[in-house]
Amino acid sequence: MSKESLEFHIKSDDYFGTLATVLDLIKQQIFGDKKNKLKSAIESKVLELMYLQNNYRIVKK
Repeated sequence: MSKESLEFHIKSDDYFGTLATVLDLIKQQIFGDKKNKLKSAIESKVLELMYLQNNYRIVKK
């Protein structure tokens, strides 16, 4: 992701959701419907990112 794209998603309060979507698409490409420990770990991180998207905002220091 370019710096401009990153800043756009942060200003749009959509960074965590965008990251979760990209991670989920990668997971689907790699694992499809197969069960796997790494797939489960990715799914867990996607849920955590969606929690952050729904409850937090990035603020520049």
